[in-house]
Amino acid sequence: MEIKTNNFPVQELKREDFPTALAQIPNAPEALYYRGTLPSFERSWIAMVGTRRASPNAEEICQKLVQNLSGTDAVVVSGLAQGIDTFCHSAAIQFRIPTVAVIAQGIEAEITGSRRSLAHRILQEGGAILSEYPGKTASLKFMFPMRNRIIAGLSQSLTLVESKLHGGGMISVDYAKDFSKKILAVPGSILAPHAEGPNFCIASKIASAIWNTKDFSDLCGAKRLTDHSATDLPQMGISLSPKAQKLFFENAGFTHSLDELCTSSSLPISELLAILTEMEIAGIVHSKDGNSFHFSQAE
Repeated sequence: MEIKTNNFPVQELKREDFPTALAQIPNAPEALYYRGTLPSFERSWIAMVGTRRASPNAEEICQKLVQNLSGTDAVVVSGLAQGIDTFCHSAAIQFRIPTVAVIAQGIEAEITGSRRSLAHRILQEGGAILSEYPGKTASLKFMFPMRNRIIAGLSQSLTLVESKLHGGGMISVDYAKDFSKKILAVPGSILAPHAEGPNFCIASKIASAIWNTKDFSDLCGAKRLTDHSATDLPQMGISLSPKAQKLFFENAGFTHSLDELCTSSSLPISELLAILTEMEIAGIVHSKDGNSFHFSQAE
């Protein structure tokens, strides 16, 4: 028997219970309303967005990106729209990764079409449907960009999979940029309209490119469940030098190239390499090629 969305009671999340990053955005809502189970805000909430008119390869791209989040503490956040949103939510369900859909309508308003069955699946699998609008508030055009600010505000990073240059996904990118969130983009053909947005973001240095789906979990800041955190080190008898601590906490949760770290830290390369080696020995930094370095999360 199909489980109805209405079998999951509406719950309210007041502003004082928001994650700090969301509570501090401009024009933050006073409350959020949701059905289902909200994952802990201590987890890595990863936004994945893009066009409704996705390319033939988009579903496979989304599946491979989301699959790479297996073994991490990621929560996939998107907007329950057709196309990229649907592919990301569905892949999260497939790989048993919690997923949250932020909708641009009242929490009790009817969800129609294919979105209806996907909403049911999200709830059945332990995820959540979330809105800033109570009751049966009808969906209006202005609600979609407002919804996108919630997606960006909830998440520690945002990935643009496919989008036209002026698509809705680009509105989410603008919010993520304003909120100082890490932004990633999937590069595509210069002939493809759906690649205009990601390619522009990469070329403009707004976003880092995802060249290999196997790097996604490190790039987006998801915490690998096998990683040590800085808070684990004292129990392991390991202490970091002050400069190593500073470098770690400035980059915790993300992957950066050696060049990027040289620029951001202003350290001589010889000293930087020595510090990175110190952190690799401690198990809180990992490098696959000696040129890019993934920092575990701070806690």
